[in-house]
Amino acid sequence: MKNLRDFVLAGLLLAVGLVLHAIVPPTGTPVKPDFLLAMLFVCLLMFDDVALGFVIGIAAGILAGMTTGLPGGFFPNLIDKIVTTAFLLLLLGIARTRINHYIISIVTPIIGTLFSGTVFLLSAILMGVLPGEAFVLAFGTAVLPATVGNTILVSVLFSALKQTGRFISNRRAKA
Repeated sequence: MKNLRDFVLAGLLLAVGLVLHAIVPPTGTPVKPDFLLAMLFVCLLMFDDVALGFVIGIAAGILAGMTTGLPGGFFPNLIDKIVTTAFLLLLLGIARTRINHYIISIVTPIIGTLFSGTVFLLSAILMGVLPGEAFVLAFGTAVLPATVGNTILVSVLFSALKQTGRFISNRRAKA
């Protein structure tokens, strides 16, 4: 039943991310900060399962694509979330054995958001959805603010979920 519980928690986190992604307005360019990424990162941090990670990444890409402010931005969002998920699963697989999970919860959204934003903008430029000159402006007005916001969201939410999980595990062990 662990898998079902993981899917339900991932779905709830992605739903929160979807609302955040839908209500955040564009900041100077058609590109807007992507706070759905924060929920993707929390899911990848919480679940040490590659298959579940990719399912969550694909779902996050579809949800972000449906609520993007960039006309034609569906496929760049989907590409970005899948590539970012693969990149982070690789990094997390290496880091989990060597680094404290609370430090990982701070570093992951920084690296992940910068990587994701770069992949999104480059794929949008390569697909002709965004002009090449807009990269620096979009990076500065959408990716950098999202990096700060995602880092705060992920570190707070991940810490809270870890404590709740530990509380539940301890309570079950005593029963």
